Amino acid sequence: MAEDTAPAVPVYDAENIFAKILDRKVPCFKVFENRTTLAILDAYPVVEGHTLVMPKLKGYPDLLSMPPAKAALFLQDVQRVARAVKEATGADAVNILNNSGEASGQEVPHPHFHIVPRKKDDNLALKYPPSAKEMLTAEKAAPVKAKVEEALFPKKPLRKAKFGKVSDVRPDSVGMNLKLKVVADVKEVEGKIGKFYEVLCGDPSGTVVVSFRDHQKEFAKKDNIVALRNAATKMVNGHVRLAVDKWGKVEECDEPMDEEVE
Repeated sequence: MAEDTAPAVPVYDAENIFAKILDRKVPCFKVFENRTTLAILDAYPVVEGHTLVMPKLKGYPDLLSMPPAKAALFLQDVQRVARAVKEATGADAVNILNNSGEASGQEVPHPHFHIVPRKKDDNLALKYPPSAKEMLTAEKAAPVKAKVEEALFPKKPLRKAKFGKVSDVRPDSVGMNLKLKVVADVKEVEGKIGKFYEVLCGDPSGTVVVSFRDHQKEFAKKDNIVALRNAATKMVNGHVRLAVDKWGKVEECDEPMDEEVE
């Protein structure tokens, strides 16, 4: 996935033939081995030099279910073995084939690649079916593109916001996030810097007067639930007021209060 997260692992058959080869219960013609990978000649080759490359890691039935970091190390060896097979057989090219899942034709439930040497005009029937006669249109591509992008970069669920309590408000509080219920009617106030609006708001721990500017007053309706982001206190005539300046945000909150507000 987008963040190197392996999908849920399908059931692994520990008695599959490759697991037995890895456990040395079944003989093979080994051509390469290191801590990560084993490569062997296919017991029933389609051409001379047909090689199987498999990870030594067991428990994962196909490439897609492997942990990404382990798969990356294994794929380095797939490339290394493929180069060696091509050179050793004098092939013009190689097919590097992998099936992941029964519907794709995978018969042995352990990740593996077939390295098949190819010669020009060898007439091996290892070909894809014919392509579509018409080029893919933007209209048909769009939904498929969107689904693949969503699988690669899934949207993370939003974290539940953490809010402070009114009871924690102090005369010098700054950077507070509060979820409050508007419990009274808004009052218009004329101040030194112009008109603003005050209304009593609260949460289960207590109440406090909140000052709203003109562009914020739409949220100051009785019984509304509002979220204050980066709120700060100010003293007005010896009383604490909460306000949100241009560095903060006031928004209506869809989530109800966890408890009744007195």
